[in-house]
Amino acid sequence: MKGKKTGGRQKGSINESTKQLKTVKEIVLSTFMKREENKETSLEAFANEYPKEFYAIAAKLIPSEVNANVEVIAPILPPFMKTNESQS
Repeated sequence: MKGKKTGGRQKGSINESTKQLKTVKEIVLSTFMKREENKETSLEAFANEYPKEFYAIAAKLIPSEVNANVEVIAPILPPFMKTNESQS
């Protein structure tokens, strides 16, 4: 038998650790954007001075594998590939 919930967070409220994580993310993004304004400290300047390191970092940001479920409802064929069966 379940009792009435009387404590804990209210529905829809943000978890404290999630709130802190967002704050850290915002600080890092803000710092990045400020550094981008200065041509000497921008990502472009880093890429120009250290191309090997830049491309190593960039390569890690590109997904190496994509997991997706694709459902084909009806095959779509260009007109030149249609057969008598698929034209019906």
